Amino acid sequence: MLQHDRQLRIIAQSLNKKIKSELLKMLETDRPKYEAFYENYGRQLRYGAVAGYGRDIDSLRELFLYKVEADKYSTLKEYTARMPAEQKYIYYALGESPAKTLRLPQAELVRAKGYEILCLSEEVDEFIIERLGTQDEKKFCNIVTGDLGLETEEKKADIEKKAAEAKAVLDFAKEALGGRVEDVRLSHKLVSAPVCLTTEGEVTLEMERYFRRMPQMPGMEPPKARRILELNADHPAFAALENSVATDSERAGKLVEVLHSQALLIAGESLEDPARYAETVCSLF
Repeated sequence: MLQHDRQLRIIAQSLNKKIKSELLKMLETDRPKYEAFYENYGRQLRYGAVAGYGRDIDSLRELFLYKVEADKYSTLKEYTARMPAEQKYIYYALGESPAKTLRLPQAELVRAKGYEILCLSEEVDEFIIERLGTQDEKKFCNIVTGDLGLETEEKKADIEKKAAEAKAVLDFAKEALGGRVEDVRLSHKLVSAPVCLTTEGEVTLEMERYFRRMPQMPGMEPPKARRILELNADHPAFAALENSVATDSERAGKLVEVLHSQALLIAGESLEDPARYAETVCSLF
């Protein structure tokens, strides 16, 4: 029996090597055909890679494709080959579609620098990226949860100074939201958007949604992300909030609710009470 199992493992390994070799050949010699294959079977390839605790992920890294534009695929090696010399990280984000991912507020600063973003489509992609860790000695960076590494020391100091000056505003917003967020901070990522929702820790919003969809054991709550509401100190919305905290706490509370709801919608979350959100927005006119 043991001899039989060993022979089966050898056969399986040989088949895997042969299939990988044929797929690499297709990728290199007939790119349109491989992309069509990946559109149809890429999901199965990725889930197969994570089977057995992800032992095959590294050996299959050359076969993975990621959208960097709505109609453009890239391998990891192609991505790093295009990276400008000053780019520190391989940027990525998980989203419903490449178009929505690339419109995330956190993507604006990265794209303004001319850097590409790998658009992941499923939670399995995030797991694969985390297991890979690096590509060509470049680390991966989740634009939603990670430090983008794009700020100058002067810019960091400026935001820290503004955060200290706006402590009363940030504390007010955190208290108004109660336990719905872990913290409220000034953002180091936002350019033109007023607000965004990020997370800290190992559980991302995408993972939280995934666990919510899974059948739950009685008495057990699915893991939740530690949510951080980030505000853009240079946006007129923050100036309006700052003024209201000082002069009209009721209006300030409504502004916090609106900003939080907008952050949820941008992040792909649903609102618990859409009608209340509409009423709150209208009451500010």
